Amino acid sequence: MQLPSNGRIVIVDDNINEVLPLIKILSKKRIPFNYYTGTEFTDFPDNIDDNKLRVLFLDLNIFELNKDSKSVISSIDGILKAIIPDNPNPYLLVIWSKQNDEYKTALEQHFMHHIPQKTPARILFLRKGNYFDFIDDKWQAQTDCIQRIEADLNGELENISLLRSLISWENIVHKKTSETINEFSSFYPIDENWDKNSKAIMYRLAKAIIGDDNITKYTDEQKLAKAFININSFLSDRIEDEVEDLNLGTITNVSDLDVDVPQSIISSINSKLHLYTKSFAANYFEQGNTYILADHDNLIQRILWDKKFKATQRKLLIDSSPQLIQLDITPVCDYSQSKEYVRTIFGVILNYAFYKHCENRGIFYYRTPGLKINNQEKFIFFDFRFIKTSLQSELIERNIAPSFKLRREICTDIQSQLANQINRPGISNL
Repeated sequence: MQLPSNGRIVIVDDNINEVLPLIKILSKKRIPFNYYTGTEFTDFPDNIDDNKLRVLFLDLNIFELNKDSKSVISSIDGILKAIIPDNPNPYLLVIWSKQNDEYKTALEQHFMHHIPQKTPARILFLRKGNYFDFIDDKWQAQTDCIQRIEADLNGELENISLLRSLISWENIVHKKTSETINEFSSFYPIDENWDKNSKAIMYRLAKAIIGDDNITKYTDEQKLAKAFININSFLSDRIEDEVEDLNLGTITNVSDLDVDVPQSIISSINSKLHLYTKSFAANYFEQGNTYILADHDNLIQRILWDKKFKATQRKLLIDSSPQLIQLDITPVCDYSQSKEYVRTIFGVILNYAFYKHCENRGIFYYRTPGLKINNQEKFIFFDFRFIKTSLQSELIERNIAPSFKLRREICTDIQSQLANQINRPGISNL
């Protein structure tokens, strides 16, 4: 197991001399951390949610002298509450103590009954003497101290090996983000002109997305945000390459054979993969924008076509109060070239209970996977027969902002299936 390299290590020890070898070796390895004595509550973080922790090293010697296990665990309750975020998801609690068996059960019970929202993925007990030597009244790190700590943590985490992989992935993201900053900031030498020159590169990156005609309409902050969309794409590719090279470490039993994952969780995952929600403006245009509309033209009943659905099924679908939506599938390049129009297709949001009702309904339909929309299990059923091209000005006039946005991957899949329908040449035959 690799220790987190992104500042998500916390060390609590009242005697800095005892923990100094760990501090020194982490500093030597350029592994950032936060240190607290545990006795000065004024030193604890102002907001424990600002930076989630992944590994907490906690010394019980602060309290364990001449006290029973329950008293010791009760004494550290304030430290745990002050340092561990609510729902840290997940982290490793490493206890420096000689009383492994005596404290383990009491500590687990304390988390379960008093602070369940701060429960660690695993509680491990290590002894300082196995990693540090006490020489001339000073603690000193033994040779390969960090490597042996990592190896021992790795051995303890065999049954929750995914935690090791998650930490490795965070380290990869941290590393690749740093490399990306270096690449995009080093086109010009750092001198008195570096800031101006580098802003010119940001401008070019933004213009590649916004287009020549519209670039002047954007504020500097908006240009910077658009520039970083390109940089984000570059970073994503770098992370993907590292992951595909199997640099997440070893793992076993990646399977769902013994786990029945409920549809509610699957829908939540799909939403994280395919939906993007934030406050949009009515004049914000981008591929994937999804508008919820009033059904003035009876489109819902036309999409839920009586020639494709049995009467009983159709009645159930219509009576379930589906919502009419309009999806922006305008090619990204058209926005870059400022073509001033928007291509959209229409569909309906349906309850997930009807998911199987809407399969294999013809080549002009597209069914999304199950999604969580407004905290309810839904899916979207698109009808390629209802495709429309509008001027941007027409959409602005109706003053309806996108309710959410479909991410690029699913939009590309929708475009591909739509293109397959449009591009079928057909044949003449007698």
